[in-house]
Amino acid sequence: MLKGICRSASSVVRNTLLLLFVFFSVGLQADESPLIILDAHVPQSKLDQISEHPQWLALLHYQKQGIIERIYSEVDDERFFYSEKGKTDARLELIANLKEFEKNESGDESIYCRFPARLYFLQENMPELQLKNKNCDIYDDWYEDVQGDELFLIFPASYMNSPSSMFGHTLLRLDGKQGHKLLSSAINFAAFTDPSDDELTFTVKGLTGGYPGYVSLVPYYEKVNEYNHIESRDIWEYKLDLSAEDVQLFTRHIWELNEIRFDYYFVDENCSYRLLTLLNVLNPSWNLPQGFGARTVPTDTIRVLQKHNLIADVAYRPSKTSKIDDQRLQLDVFLRKTARDIADSPSVVSMEPRFTSLSAQEQSQVLELAYDYNRYLNLKEKVTDPDLQKRSFKLLSLRSKVNFSDAAFEKVKVPRVRDEQGHATYRSVLSGGLVSDQTYAELGMRINYHDWLDSLSGYRAGAQIEMGNIRFRATEDDLKLQHFDVISIRSLGPRNLFSQPVSWQVNGGYERWISDGQGHSQLRLAGGLAYQFGPGVAYGMGVAQLAYGDRYQGHLRLGVGPEVGYLIQKEKFNVWGSVEHLQTIDESSDSQNYKLSATYTLSTNRQLRVEWQQQAWMEHSENDVRVSYVIYH
Repeated sequence: MLKGICRSASSVVRNTLLLLFVFFSVGLQADESPLIILDAHVPQSKLDQISEHPQWLALLHYQKQGIIERIYSEVDDERFFYSEKGKTDARLELIANLKEFEKNESGDESIYCRFPARLYFLQENMPELQLKNKNCDIYDDWYEDVQGDELFLIFPASYMNSPSSMFGHTLLRLDGKQGHKLLSSAINFAAFTDPSDDELTFTVKGLTGGYPGYVSLVPYYEKVNEYNHIESRDIWEYKLDLSAEDVQLFTRHIWELNEIRFDYYFVDENCSYRLLTLLNVLNPSWNLPQGFGARTVPTDTIRVLQKHNLIADVAYRPSKTSKIDDQRLQLDVFLRKTARDIADSPSVVSMEPRFTSLSAQEQSQVLELAYDYNRYLNLKEKVTDPDLQKRSFKLLSLRSKVNFSDAAFEKVKVPRVRDEQGHATYRSVLSGGLVSDQTYAELGMRINYHDWLDSLSGYRAGAQIEMGNIRFRATEDDLKLQHFDVISIRSLGPRNLFSQPVSWQVNGGYERWISDGQGHSQLRLAGGLAYQFGPGVAYGMGVAQLAYGDRYQGHLRLGVGPEVGYLIQKEKFNVWGSVEHLQTIDESSDSQNYKLSATYTLSTNRQLRVEWQQQAWMEHSENDVRVSYVIYH
């Protein structure tokens, strides 16, 4: 009986193994069976090969995401896929596309017309399918209108008055048969925001992908008017070194993204990052988006294009304010004042001896500066002012009567250092210092971007934008967080006859005071005025600081008071001194903060700093002297 059981058991095992072998054999054979499509037999191995092709993945915008580098498409619109799992499975999306092509449908909504870049890719890589082009009325008309043979990266410089544009912006321009480049097509990726959102909601949504982002095409002159004129931003135009075939493929793919949604993130998946993924379709081996997982800054994207030798030429388009400021500096104080007065009252001032006694060139300069200033005011206010228009026409009439046909001003000089040629935007700092006869060492880093003491070359004077600036301080027996700025923004705009900006600052983070070693979290807001004085800019601001920490016994402290300072920014060195006095509004305690800093630039990405600071809180006062070696990377 036992033998019978054992034999029965062994037979069961043998039969089971035989069934499993047959099952897996059939499964493997089924997996290797070809896909029959358009009368062509496509082996499964070919499907695997094509679905893993770098350009197929680029066309679908597949990227490695997160620490585990999970691969999925960054497109957040189901209309972009034919498979329900197309966002995460490139192979299933390929099969779904092939089955859609097999339907051989015509019309503007067919896959032949909707995805011409995919069609071209399959024609090149799967010729056995013999896929043919079809008439696509809407697409063909669109392609005829926008087709070009040259592609430009356009970089409007930073704009401090918009959180989404503080680091600058990037878009593309497609030049072709339009003739004048202002009539060319601008390819822009931007967030579609809600105008009713307040600043806090705007920031939160922008950081968390709460806004949809779309690729759009508009005439280039609209973007020039928006950035160059209304927002007074200098524009750099980088011609890309691409073949005609590259530009054609790019144009096809732009059509595929019409009205297709991407989630927009201000810090990483922003305009600059998305344009890199678009260009990466042309040659995935460039791997342009690599290294931009945490944040994307426009100047860094330009550096990547330079690294791959994709920039052929560069042109500069100065803003209205740059032009006016350049003209102003070509005149002496008397002529500046005359130009400013005649801009307000051309009929009156033009009859006065201070104008009529000028030479023909000086009259031309005064009138042209006054006219440009009035036009700037119209653009700045974004409304049509009839009085401004009348004054502008009068200035043009006066200029036409001046017998001076040469250029009144020298042409605006192209900046010697472009934005992307300045220091890198990551920063590491090694420091040593002394407080109360006790030495310390510090290690700091910053994610973004630029402060007043960094080298000025390639950056806007008076502009500071920092994110994630952190310093740890070590003494003989302690290691503590000394300073952490979540964000720190300063805008210092010196006022003159033709420009009256308000200087301002905002800061949020943590600071440990040297006077007593206690730390507090804070939010600071300030606003005021600045003026050019000698080699630097003098400023004064009213400051409001909301702080919380141990020194305030668990209470919120609201301090208000003045900050005055003087800033010198040069190519090789910077000097900054400031004095701040804050008074708590509900008690007698106050604080003082004195700073004096000097830097020397060793090279583009190396700098030395010497800083002195004195802080006082209640009865406690202490000095801190620090020497730092700064590395940008």
